[in-house]
Amino acid sequence: MEDADTFKIIDRIIQESIRPVLKADGGDITLVDYSCGVATIALEKTSVPAAFSSFLMTFKVRKGCSCGRCKVPAVTVQEGVLKRLREDVPEVKAVEVA
Repeated sequence: MEDADTFKIIDRIIQESIRPVLKADGGDITLVDYSCGVATIALEKTSVPAAFSSFLMTFKVRKGCSCGRCKVPAVTVQEGVLKRLREDVPEVKAVEVA
């Protein structure tokens, strides 16, 4: 599959199943780029809301925070997004935060 086609699929998944959860609590996520198996996302909120914590747990991603200021560290968000994307797009190998 072409990267442009994969970008569209990933963007649809983000728009339909990930973004609404973040937006409900004042956060946001945007797909910036997809190339060679790597999806690059931008997160608009540094602390992840409780609703997203619950969303991540559906993918069995361990939550916690090393700095104590947020509910879920950015690396956990990356893992959760990666697991969700790989359900429909197995060629996604990594998620990076821009």
